[in-house]
Amino acid sequence: MILRRLENSSKVIPMKISRLLLASLVALLAACCLHAADSKPIARVMTLLEVETEDASGYATWIKEYNEVAKAKTGVDTLLRVFQTSFDGHTSGRVRVSVSASSVAELTKLTSALENDPAIVQNRDHLRAIRKTTSRVLYQAVRFEGPSPKGANNYSALVVVTDEAAYLQALDELRSIFDTIGLKDLKIGAYRVLAGRTDHSHRVTISTASADRLAAFLDAMGTDPKLTDWLARSAKLRTVASTVTSKEITKY
Repeated sequence: MILRRLENSSKVIPMKISRLLLASLVALLAACCLHAADSKPIARVMTLLEVETEDASGYATWIKEYNEVAKAKTGVDTLLRVFQTSFDGHTSGRVRVSVSASSVAELTKLTSALENDPAIVQNRDHLRAIRKTTSRVLYQAVRFEGPSPKGANNYSALVVVTDEAAYLQALDELRSIFDTIGLKDLKIGAYRVLAGRTDHSHRVTISTASADRLAAFLDAMGTDPKLTDWLARSAKLRTVASTVTSKEITKY
């Protein structure tokens, strides 16, 4: 009788173990599916054109006219946004123009729609007279908390990232830190280079609404223990190529 019970129990135990293993595998699969859903691509790309000009204000005026034509033709409000650097390790006062869209296909469609428009051609001639274009980089958003506010003051870091997934997790932690040290209004954006790479793989931008908020961020970055600790711990995930601050000078 005892032997029979042992035999019966030996059949039950493997069945229980098999059920537990199956339940664990199902749970693991569900977690993987959830992670895959959370890490889906962000529908946003951006091009950044670097411009050399001695008349940044005049350049922004011509871009305003460009945007008016573009809106009438495509319906996109403020297609081009203009930024001028302040703290810049290369040359202070450099001008950059950004264009954003949901995809490269949409970006190409917008460009094609405007390329041969007579008013745009004439505007482009005026722009050529006061500026020289240098680099143009195409980026894919990998983290996006919304566009920069009008008149934004931004801090950007051009970095070489060794582990994108881990670095994005680090940016999630940075978001939590911001929320606890009085910087909840700042926006964090991260973009991976798609084409036109020079010295970096990613561009990370901290966007603020004013010069005062940018100053508050810079002070915190240099003195707040939580931020300095985060910078030290995240250093293993990236190498900083350069950093820059800039102010939007788009004329609306």
